[in-house]
Amino acid sequence: MRDRSRVEFGCRIFLRATEPFTAIVERARLCEKLGFDSVLVDDHLLYGTGSAAAPEPFTTLAAIGLQTRRIMVGVAVTDLVRRHPAIVAQTVATLTRFLPDRTFLGLGTGDPMNQNPFGLSSQHSFSVLKEGLRVLKMLWASSIEKPANYKGRFFSLKRAYLQPGSKAQASPIYLAAFGKKMLRLTGEQADGWIPHCHTPSTYKTDLEAVRKAANRVGRKFDAFRPAYYTLASTSSNSEVADRNVLGPSKYFLALIPEGLKKVDPSVNHPGPIWEKASHPKIQRKIIHRIASTIPDKPALDIAIHGTPSDCIEQIERYRNAGCQEFMLTFTPEGGLWSTKNLVPMIRLFSAKVMSYFRDR
Repeated sequence: MRDRSRVEFGCRIFLRATEPFTAIVERARLCEKLGFDSVLVDDHLLYGTGSAAAPEPFTTLAAIGLQTRRIMVGVAVTDLVRRHPAIVAQTVATLTRFLPDRTFLGLGTGDPMNQNPFGLSSQHSFSVLKEGLRVLKMLWASSIEKPANYKGRFFSLKRAYLQPGSKAQASPIYLAAFGKKMLRLTGEQADGWIPHCHTPSTYKTDLEAVRKAANRVGRKFDAFRPAYYTLASTSSNSEVADRNVLGPSKYFLALIPEGLKKVDPSVNHPGPIWEKASHPKIQRKIIHRIASTIPDKPALDIAIHGTPSDCIEQIERYRNAGCQEFMLTFTPEGGLWSTKNLVPMIRLFSAKVMSYFRDR
């Protein structure tokens, strides 16, 4: 049983286009050594930039898991538009066989940039997720003696079961929920919540919506894990840290119009107009153009940034709002895909920020 009074820290790790695959494994090993509770990887087929590599996430997690001993590993997040829930169920059940109690699964509706270029429609992504979540759980509970049957709008099962080598072990499911329907689904079905683009105030409001949804269906909330997936930058010089995180933070607010509306309703956003663009590189340019119009304050308000003392103070505010896990994308000089001074920054965060919460 995980200690609910303990603040947990995860680190989103990545691979630059020019790096060998072993670099992402070494980052995971460093995070384990520095005391992080988890590492997480994206699930993208493409990013629209030549700076990033997009390796398949579950095989990446397998490689990481075999080269580490205790750290949790997970995808944050994948979707059930690109991945059939039966394949996800089998993959996760396989991972949990050789990494027992060390995996988690982040799910969301996905983004059109990683769906439409491959002939996949994002039109009914919420309904696909809701139905796929049910199928996923049915398959984890299935066996040759007790196969699953289901007929839905998007998926069907007919005497279906999994054979991962032993009884399939379920993995905690975190939903990347933001809108009302997703928040309700999180409370009704998920084990955790992993949103983006929140202030402590908006986080608290949405977490209460999740809690109410759980209560309505009679679910206990004691074991639920409220997390926050956000950008982080720390330095002995707060201005340096703020500058590092500002551009990427504006980008995410541009990418998530609903987030900007919650954080600062006074800022105008044209909506996801980039989805009409035919090429992912053009889509990114449109998002960057929108990002350039966003003021600094809302961008800084959603990130963990500044000196270690600043970061501690910000984490405490989210903690008071109900957050128990912080899944962080460290942003050094040079942006999201930069490795310039990345390791010293992660070490500083571990030594000064994480240790503060560990020693209490």
